[in-house]
Amino acid sequence: MGVRDYERLEIIEFGSQLLTTQDLDPVYVALVGVMRKNLWTVDQVKRWLVAYWCIYHSGLACHISMSDRDRFWDLLYEATENITPSPLGDRWPRTPPRRHWRGKKATDAVTALRKRYKKPEDMVDYIIGDTNFASPTTFKSVTKRVQEHPMFGPWIGFKIADMIERVLGQPVDFDHAAVFMFKDPVKAVLKLWRHHTGYGKTAKPKDMDSVIIQTVDWLIEAFKDFKAPPLLDRPPNVQEIETILCKWSHHMGGFYPLMADTIQITNTELGPWLEVTEAAKQYSSCMPGQEIPQVVNDGRYHDSKH
Repeated sequence: MGVRDYERLEIIEFGSQLLTTQDLDPVYVALVGVMRKNLWTVDQVKRWLVAYWCIYHSGLACHISMSDRDRFWDLLYEATENITPSPLGDRWPRTPPRRHWRGKKATDAVTALRKRYKKPEDMVDYIIGDTNFASPTTFKSVTKRVQEHPMFGPWIGFKIADMIERVLGQPVDFDHAAVFMFKDPVKAVLKLWRHHTGYGKTAKPKDMDSVIIQTVDWLIEAFKDFKAPPLLDRPPNVQEIETILCKWSHHMGGFYPLMADTIQITNTELGPWLEVTEAAKQYSSCMPGQEIPQVVNDGRYHDSKH
């Protein structure tokens, strides 16, 4: 992909745009929206999450989420195996973050998940742990449970911890060091440090951990008057700063114009599935830019039928 021609924004302006438009994590906004509008049960959201964590494709996750128990695992296996055509008539999709979810290792992973969990929702409940939303869990404990599962490593562990907190409302304590193990936000921190110090493009600080902590704290302070989407229940925290830094790194590199995530998910991931599965239509109607009800109570969502 070539470098795109658009105006590059400084990180404060860029982050402000992400938070204002809710392009920070449009997937989260849509999931909270379908619950607030009573379009999906919490169990369907949990099924969506399991499918998404495996294949990382919103449209396909919508399709698979409509089935439960054995049919869910059948569909996930079929999509992972990728031999028979998808309902679209071509290959079952997955996005780059889960490009390695293929082949025998991936089908073996689905088989292992199916053997361990009678219902896909049980996987989500296990990862959350025994707190039952009554008290915070930790990033470390969540990622430890995540990585018990085959083909679930540190990166997807972070995303799962973040989604459990921001979508399902389970408090998770994040710390600076645990989040900043990935190259893109660290790359962004280095870019900011070099800009502020005047050092050259290859310079590195003697104490990178200290620079990371200082940068995160500076950005948390800078965005303190915003509310973190989708729940809008608190100011941005460590995980939102991680996402802002990651996207800003791509933005400065020429690969992330404003609203890129929302547009890509709406058009590329959801568009082809709108005529295939009703869940894709419901989910698409709750993407950023659509009307979504305001936060209810403390932001936790529990299916009244259970």
